[in-house]
Amino acid sequence: MAIKNIKQVYDTCAMLTAQAERLVAEGKPVDQGILNALESAFTDIMEYEKFYLVQCQDKFYGAILMSLNFGIDFSQRGAVDLKIDRDPFLMSVNPLFCSKYKFAEFTGLIVSEIVRMIWLHPASFAQINHEKDPKKHNLLENASDAASHSIVKRDIHLSADLDDKNSSSSSNNGCRLPNDAYTPTSLTHDCGSKVAEGMPIEYYFKILSKFKKDPPPQDGDKSAQGQGQGQGQSDGNNVATPNNNQGNQIHNWEGKDSDEIKDSITSIVADAYNSLEEKNRGHIPSSVMSQIKALLEPPQIPWQNILRKMLGSVPVPYRKTRTRLNRRQPYRADLCGKLPKRTVNIVTAFDTSGSMTDEDLKYCLNEVFNLIKVYEGYKVTIIECDAEIQRVYTAKNMHEVQTKMRGRGGTSFVPVIEFINGDKPYDNQTKYPLAGTFKDALMIYFTDGYGDSEIPKPKTYRNLWVVLNDEKALSVKNPYGEVKSISTDPSYKKMKSGR
Repeated sequence: MAIKNIKQVYDTCAMLTAQAERLVAEGKPVDQGILNALESAFTDIMEYEKFYLVQCQDKFYGAILMSLNFGIDFSQRGAVDLKIDRDPFLMSVNPLFCSKYKFAEFTGLIVSEIVRMIWLHPASFAQINHEKDPKKHNLLENASDAASHSIVKRDIHLSADLDDKNSSSSSNNGCRLPNDAYTPTSLTHDCGSKVAEGMPIEYYFKILSKFKKDPPPQDGDKSAQGQGQGQGQSDGNNVATPNNNQGNQIHNWEGKDSDEIKDSITSIVADAYNSLEEKNRGHIPSSVMSQIKALLEPPQIPWQNILRKMLGSVPVPYRKTRTRLNRRQPYRADLCGKLPKRTVNIVTAFDTSGSMTDEDLKYCLNEVFNLIKVYEGYKVTIIECDAEIQRVYTAKNMHEVQTKMRGRGGTSFVPVIEFINGDKPYDNQTKYPLAGTFKDALMIYFTDGYGDSEIPKPKTYRNLWVVLNDEKALSVKNPYGEVKSISTDPSYKKMKSGR
């Protein structure tokens, strides 16, 4: 479809919308012929929009749009909405809101909606407002606008403006925000203090939540202009326009599972990114590329979850019981049956070379005790070691933990493994009674990762290395177990920050 024809179609939509608004002002229902004409026109416009984005330098957004279904909803109170309760997602528009903008501004709203999706705003809505509070929804709408419009304003540059090809302004203005778009500048004006640009939705929501009054409704893309908040009279056929109070709010993302939302969005982003040639990926703005990489990275599984899984696989001893028949001789009531005795044996080793603080020791052991407190009996052996073993003792609760570690020398993992295995020089049972008693134990080694490259194979049931830094920092080539980083643990980060 030729560009000039699309502009003519778009201009026609603006005239049809003006007719619809006159009917609303007179309290009359919008004529069905107007709605049919707008629906037909915007079907063509959206088809061209896909072509337009794909042909521009930001092909990634075109690929995203191509993967979504398209719909027209005259009852939604906003120009653009993303409906995530279907597969694939549905990009829905209300022509009566869209037509008040120029085509470049409409493109800006489409791209902004894609940005909301890539930055997981639907999941944030679901997580923050799981109770579906209308006031919170309006705050989230403004926060989402501020976050997404900041990215569009700063990073998204499409080709020449279709509305004014002879404009003396920059040639990269084919996608621009409407003048009434809610941005961090708008938020700064509302709250009376400087608000940072380019921040996540949670940042803007936190600022907005401090207001004693609701944030004011902004452009036609706002659900803050939702039911009961518009101006003018009802037109009688539930058609939402900027000048009446009918229709339904947009971005109904609350009440859904945030993890499922993230999985669906990640799948869409992965397909779109993988469909691009390498040369086209180079045109993606750096902030967008960072977000894509964050979505496509394998999920970080907390070390506590790994430990919990390991605990469930440990073979447990049995205890005799009269409440269960003997499985081999069920007709002998005089014989006892067996029930699992839920006990667990854990040996925790701490690198005390200087990187592990007393605070780290307390945090890590508290996590361990929280996980094993469901068991009837357990034994935690604590080994403190820098270049050599400094102390070995057992604890059954946090009150028995020695919170002042010994060591602060160099680093070697070998002494701990030799002690666990009962190897020399720890094979003297009189001097080292605990050495070599960990065959059925889980070993957890807390370290910054820097030490020996090779270690003996631990004679334990399962092994988990918890590294302060990146998992790749562990110097051991073959750790004989799983390696997880503690640096991504939200609780640990909160503890280290002192908040």
